[in-house]
Amino acid sequence: MKIPFGQFGFLLYFLLATTLLGTANSAKSCGYQKECVPRHLCNDGKMITDGKFIIQYREILNSSDIALGCYWLEKCCSIFDKLENVKKKSYSYQGCGYRNPEGVQVTLKNTMKSESQFGEFPWMVRILASQYPAVNSSGGSLLSPKVVLTTAHYVIWTAARNLKVIAGEWDTKIDIEILPHEERAVERKIVHDSFNRESGYYDIALLILTTPFNLAEHIGTICLPYPAFDFTNKRCFVTGWGKRNWEDMDYPHILKKVDLPFVSRTECQKQLRKTRLGEYFNLHESFVCAGGEKDNDACVGDGGAPLVCPIENNSNRYMLAGMVSWGLQCGTENVAGVYTNIQFLRGWIEQQLRLYSIPNSYYTIDSPSIK
Repeated sequence: MKIPFGQFGFLLYFLLATTLLGTANSAKSCGYQKECVPRHLCNDGKMITDGKFIIQYREILNSSDIALGCYWLEKCCSIFDKLENVKKKSYSYQGCGYRNPEGVQVTLKNTMKSESQFGEFPWMVRILASQYPAVNSSGGSLLSPKVVLTTAHYVIWTAARNLKVIAGEWDTKIDIEILPHEERAVERKIVHDSFNRESGYYDIALLILTTPFNLAEHIGTICLPYPAFDFTNKRCFVTGWGKRNWEDMDYPHILKKVDLPFVSRTECQKQLRKTRLGEYFNLHESFVCAGGEKDNDACVGDGGAPLVCPIENNSNRYMLAGMVSWGLQCGTENVAGVYTNIQFLRGWIEQQLRLYSIPNSYYTIDSPSIK
């Protein structure tokens, strides 16, 4: 039976939507005078005096809070212990590439090796295209508050107006992190003129945002690499929300990190020639490689995600060595994954950014801090 959607239908729709919205935004009851609230907003005597919270991840998953219907980052809290908010710390941008290995304002203990801390990699962004399901997102790196670097193969088919970039994201299922993520629309998409859709050569693109992100503890920029730096055998990180392995049906909702080795061009080409690519395969100069360790790799859904390596003499500061481009399945021993070569393409990146008057101090290692 077809029901006309007239004034009554519109009123009914409006009332229903309003009711659902109100329900979604109200705290969930978990007992008498108790509500599910973000853990950092419950003063239950376990707050750390310096303002940082420590969460025992594995204990939480087996806690009564979960059984009472709260999300894992929520606590069943007495309404008398609820805090309105946590005082926001003042922030001063120190430069590009600074990692937060202990997290930002919260530290998760007993996590899986592949799970990152909140705000650990502040340059990591998530890119969504409107014509794809939300789970099918791509990764990218923040070069300046208004510029994102990613791979061409994900954004090539999508108009700039249909792309959305999220910075400060960590758990994709919730909006209750200590510091909020931010979303921006894309004003312009710049794909490398030589990008080859079949071979993947020059797999790189820049996204110019409509408005800049607000830099904060959990939202920062990544450094572009020194032109002649040798990454060979360095241990690096790749991050993203892609699958953990080829067979997985689900995508992780917490930002994944993988510690893996940078592989020389010679060794990578040697490995790839032993696969179905054949003995005459030549690794193009716009690619670099990393990985080759069993069950330790980027995977489906990680396209565009940053491969970052530590800057010498500064273990907590990183530069961008590559972006996830392609691979042969995931986590196969002695078969490295292939990444866009940022060193090789740095000249193109800087040329494009000069056209938009983007200050290089946001992504240059030796630049002074921006106040």
